[in-house]
Amino acid sequence: MVKPGYDICMSAPWVLPEELRQLAESDEDLVKEVLAVFRSDTAERIAKLRAALDRGDRVTVKNQAHAVKGSAGQVGAAEVSELCRDIELQSIASDEPVLRGLVTRLEAAFASVVRDMSA
Repeated sequence: MVKPGYDICMSAPWVLPEELRQLAESDEDLVKEVLAVFRSDTAERIAKLRAALDRGDRVTVKNQAHAVKGSAGQVGAAEVSELCRDIELQSIASDEPVLRGLVTRLEAAFASVVRDMSA
């Protein structure tokens, strides 16, 4: 069964959205597949984002953050989505240490979501 993460609260890394919860009632395998694709795609995008930051490619940082922001929002990973919004906004003009700090926080938040989804 697809587990919904924690009950809705501010500290939950991941909460299965109601739409996916309802879909899981009729097609649990599809929801599991959606979550698996999110995990693998997001891991790849965050790695690309980090590599782009390391080589100073702020446009790619912004684009990868934008892509993750949307998919994270759709699967209930609110903190990941919010951090990506911040990275997207800060990607061009912020000092590198600020941006690196946001990316480090994003990596930690995503790891928490993956743990919750796997539990």
